[in-house]
Amino acid sequence: MTDEKTFKIEPCLNLELRKANRVMSQIYDHYLASCGIKTSQYSILRAIYLLRETTNSQLQDILILDQTTLSRGVKPLIRDGFIEVRPGVDRRQKLLALTESGRALFKAAEVCWNDAQKFVSKRLGHDIKNELLKLTHAVVELKR
Repeated sequence: MTDEKTFKIEPCLNLELRKANRVMSQIYDHYLASCGIKTSQYSILRAIYLLRETTNSQLQDILILDQTTLSRGVKPLIRDGFIEVRPGVDRRQKLLALTESGRALFKAAEVCWNDAQKFVSKRLGHDIKNELLKLTHAVVELKR
């Protein structure tokens, strides 16, 4: 029988990050619930708002999402009239932009997002927040 004190399992970095991500998503989703969107959809609205106009491909790169995941987030926003789709430079490309109601939704959701951001920042504290940002940037750089 193995002595439990000598038998150590290395923590799975992926699992630990995924658990932390689920907690963060639950917190932000809670704050965004009154707007009727999830954190993933807020991220899409925010990116399009900041870019003014973009393509699926650009959103995939910026948000580091695969096509299927991005489509799952974008489709209801298009269906509900928050994102408009226009032809791009060729037949394959489509340009995405926020509609007037999409900009209004983003602005309302931004207030909720700011509340979530303040809550998390206060709970983590300045030092941990900054370490978390450094950590996530370092992890994202693994892809580049």
